[in-house]
Amino acid sequence: MPSNRRDHTIVSYPFTCTLPPKKSHTVGMYGYSYLEAGKNVMTLFHARGWNIIIADDLVSNTLSLFTLIGGGLVGCVGLATNAAFPSWLAGFEGAASGIAFGFSFLIGIVITAIMLSVVDSSVNTVLVSFAEAPEEFQQNHPKLSGEMRDAWRLVYPAECGF
Repeated sequence: MPSNRRDHTIVSYPFTCTLPPKKSHTVGMYGYSYLEAGKNVMTLFHARGWNIIIADDLVSNTLSLFTLIGGGLVGCVGLATNAAFPSWLAGFEGAASGIAFGFSFLIGIVITAIMLSVVDSSVNTVLVSFAEAPEEFQQNHPKLSGEMRDAWRLVYPAECGF
């Protein structure tokens, strides 16, 4: 546990929101402040030569695309609902379809983003944990560790360092 725990105030909130997600996972794991956790994780990834992994961020980009797709699908459900029950938005006349799609799209974006944020946080936690203690992972789960190392060697052959 960190020796210097600080209370998080609304004054520090804007600064913590600017940290990439991988930087804040040691907050929950070890109780560091957001800024201290960000510094620790950046130091860890830099020491391992994994700066490209932070810059790449493929999982978050892919999940963002799925969030938009989810919003679009829910928006289409809103259009179908408007077609099935036109009296619900009859007062909006020509804009009813746009309102049905837009409102449903926003609801779909919010729900999908909330659900996929769990996946994104889980992936980031695995990355930070693996960067911090690959030997322990190898010792406790040799098969999974081998699969993860092989996959990393395929994607980041020069950066993985093992």
